[in-house]
Amino acid sequence: MARKRATLTDLLNDLTFKTLYDKFRLVCMNEWAWKGLPDGIQERHIERWLFSRGFCCFFKDPKMAHMVLECDTGGQLNVYGDPLGYRAHGFNYQRYLDADKCVIIRNNKLALATEPFVIHYVNKITEAERTMDVNIKACKTPVIFACDDKDVLTFKRIFQQVDGNVPAIFADRGLNLDSITAFQTGVKFMGNELMDYKRSVESDLLTFLGQNNTPVDKKERLITDEAEANNQLIQSFADLQLEARKKACEEINAMFGLNISVKRREPVEKPVETVDGGAQDV
Repeated sequence: MARKRATLTDLLNDLTFKTLYDKFRLVCMNEWAWKGLPDGIQERHIERWLFSRGFCCFFKDPKMAHMVLECDTGGQLNVYGDPLGYRAHGFNYQRYLDADKCVIIRNNKLALATEPFVIHYVNKITEAERTMDVNIKACKTPVIFACDDKDVLTFKRIFQQVDGNVPAIFADRGLNLDSITAFQTGVKFMGNELMDYKRSVESDLLTFLGQNNTPVDKKERLITDEAEANNQLIQSFADLQLEARKKACEEINAMFGLNISVKRREPVEKPVETVDGGAQDV
């Protein structure tokens, strides 16, 4: 059976999803600042695995010093259900480690990866963006014309002149204008509604990622209580990730005598102006 060729629509769908996915993945990768990491270990190595797997393994290889790698559980569990060992693996490398010889860095208390959540929201945002594209294209052709076959080329030339902003259109005396019929497609521009929906989904995603955002349109006023409630929710989601990383730092420092620390990157503060007892973005 011949393989179906991808259409332009398929390519645009995939490109839109990938662009949005990469955008929010970059946000996740840049959220935390690690300090004191040993030579050869970069914060992107840690955050890459936390994003895609939800946890990774920090250990010391006798020949290659300290390492951070993706890992899988070793199979056996203790009475609390925690693994007794892990199998760390990288490119052309794998090693079995007892649980007391390594430290598991978790993305959160449940060691859940961020990627599935990002994919869930990005899929919704992609649908909104592609729907806007389709709606805008439909609005470009609000009228469909029907005419005789022999007049198709003539009317095409006429509308090319209209599209080219020609001040006057000249036609043959024999042209039968009654042979063309116009049908209104009735397409309604939905760009504003779809953009509001997209921003709402993006706001939910950014809140889950612990990123500052405004959950309402900037034209609307945000009272102080609403602003504080939204900030508390954002901080709660951020703390879920920060506490897990800080705990890993404490265990790593105690086991290997290092001085690793992690903190949230300082967000860019948005100026807020108080209006009639409330707060409003400037």
